Parts: sequence; C-alpha cells; structure tokens
Amino acid sequence: MRKLVVATITVSFITLFSACSPADQVAQEEVAPPPPESIQLEGTNWQLVKLTVLGGFDFVPDDPSVYSLNFRDESRLTGNSDCNRLSGTWVQEGFDLRFEPLITTRRLCPPGSLHNNLIINLPDTTAFSISGENIILTTPTTDIAMEFEAR
Repeated sequence: MRKLVVATITVSFITLFSACSPADQVAQEEVAPPPPESIQLEGTNWQLVKLTVLGGFDFVPDDPSVYSLNFRDESRLTGNSDCNRLSGTWVQEGFDLRFEPLITTRRLCPPGSLHNNLIINLPDTTAFSISGENIILTTPTTDIAMEFEAR
C-alpha cells in the first residue's frame, strides 16, 4: 500500500512539473512582429528635438520648428536651420540615408543657434532609425545623432 501511495505521489509531481515546463510557456508567449524593413521618408516633415554632438553633448532647441527637414517627392529636400534655409537631395536605401548635395543660405544666426552644429553634421548622415514616433539620423561618428519629431 505504501508503494502505491509513493508511486501515485511521484506520478502526480511528474505530471505537475511537466505541465509547467518552459516549452509550454514559450508556446504560450506571443511572438512579436518582425521590425519593418524600412519606412518611406517621402512626403514626411520633421522638426529637431535634440542634437547630440561629438563628446556626447546634447542640445535641445528652444523652438524646434525653426529646425526642420521636409522630404519632398523626387528626392528633394527642403527645410530650415534657424535663420537659414536648406535644400538638396536625399537618397534612401532601407535605413541608409544620405544627403547630396546639401546647400544653405548663409545668414548669421543669433547667439545660441544650433545652425552651425546641425549643418556641420547633417551632410555626414549615413543612416536613420525610428524611436517611437521620432526619427534619429546618425553619422559614422559614434556620438553624433540628430533626433527629429514629426510635424
């Protein structure tokens, strides 16, 4: 009788533990959808919310709307960099992005402007990523990033 009780308890524990196996838990978890291969930038408009320069220094514009990028059709780029206008062309291949050539007006912006830092780094853009609803432009230099929000 004692062997029967021990055998019954043993079988119960084996059944209980096998029901809670990691394989069953993995099967029950939802599988996240794969990330998009890319998004199309054509027809989108963005304003600068943060500029990170060499050394990891972050700059946040007082008025994000004066720093804008507009990805037009036929790969035309227009925008503003504080007191200056910019234009050029853009080329997108997946998440790779480059601007060629990029031209700006040459007005002298007021002290505290982010124009010089933006215009120095923007032509070096090689890629972009999406973070929430923002786009982050990056260069080959590790510390440099330009974060824009949709407008």
